[in-house]
Amino acid sequence: MANEVFFLHRIRHYQKNGEWTWDKGIEVKDAEGVDNFEAAKQAYHAYLGAYAYGHDADTDYVACYITDLMGSRLMWEVWDKIPRVEPKPTPEPTPETVQE
Repeated sequence: MANEVFFLHRIRHYQKNGEWTWDKGIEVKDAEGVDNFEAAKQAYHAYLGAYAYGHDADTDYVACYITDLMGSRLMWEVWDKIPRVEPKPTPEPTPETVQE
């Protein structure tokens, strides 16, 4: 194997036809005679640029990672705008609510 191999991990949460779904995948960058890390970085920035930062109105979560053959994360970013419900605070116990 002459060139280094890199993996681009893509995760996206988006709405399609009114239903929320997850899209995920891994691209293997292992072409001969090219800089595969540069190819992975180009795909990484293209994916984030297309779907993250509010560029796609139907997307509320994007995660993108570049890893090497050993599993080391070389680049990563998560853009998370999934709405979450704030948990209700637990009320302090009162003499009426404490049972002995």
